Amino acid sequence: MLSDRPAVDAARAVPTLAVDPSRIDAVVFDIGGVFAIRHHEPVLAGLARAGFELPGDADDYHRAHHSGVRAMSDLLAVAGTVQEEDPAVWLHWERAYLRSLGVSEDRLDEAVRSLLAAVSGSEIKNVWRQLLPANIRGFHRIVASGLPVAVVSNNDGTAEEQLRHFGICQVGPGPLPSVAIVVDSGLVGCAKPDPVIFRPALDALGTSPARTLYVGDTVHADVRGATAAGMPVIQLDPYDLHADFDHARMPDVDALADLLLVAR
Repeated sequence: MLSDRPAVDAARAVPTLAVDPSRIDAVVFDIGGVFAIRHHEPVLAGLARAGFELPGDADDYHRAHHSGVRAMSDLLAVAGTVQEEDPAVWLHWERAYLRSLGVSEDRLDEAVRSLLAAVSGSEIKNVWRQLLPANIRGFHRIVASGLPVAVVSNNDGTAEEQLRHFGICQVGPGPLPSVAIVVDSGLVGCAKPDPVIFRPALDALGTSPARTLYVGDTVHADVRGATAAGMPVIQLDPYDLHADFDHARMPDVDALADLLLVAR
């Protein structure tokens, strides 16, 4: 079971540049890295078949996810015109992910091939199924407060199905917490960091970009994309791996709910 909050100093994950809750009328969330990450079981099984011994604690894979995010931040900061959708960027992410799990440098390429073979062809909901309790709980608190909420995700066309499958939310009335819209890059034909992808969510919420907070886990797609759209943004950075960046960060959505709900 993934622990609710990683053992880090949460106060360090909120720099002086933060969000004024009194200036937020709505919140938009990413999915991957926010509500769920890749589950460790298919990774562990796939690498074991190739002779790799990896840790079995889900928290190690949570840290590995964010180690990959940090590696992508570094790569894309110096790579000029390279974009996040470039396969080379995600290979860089995989190498950092596996390095965090203890794979030696001389076997990283072999491990990446084994990992991709283990997860390729699977539906996203069958691989990215390690739910993040503190984030989902905080999200539900924000929805229950009456603050309007939407979702914008770089995805494969199944984002809304994934959210229903995991009991996170749905569009409109029903048994799950309700959001105004789920914007899926696989359906709308553009992806973060293109600011155009945020427009349907802003229209559905009826709020201005300057008063609509975006919550994601990456710098390139989430922080830069939302900033380009004129939105304030918070990066979820539970291991404080982006302390040298000057944008707002928080450890999890529960902490964000604590901040936002003070003003309501």
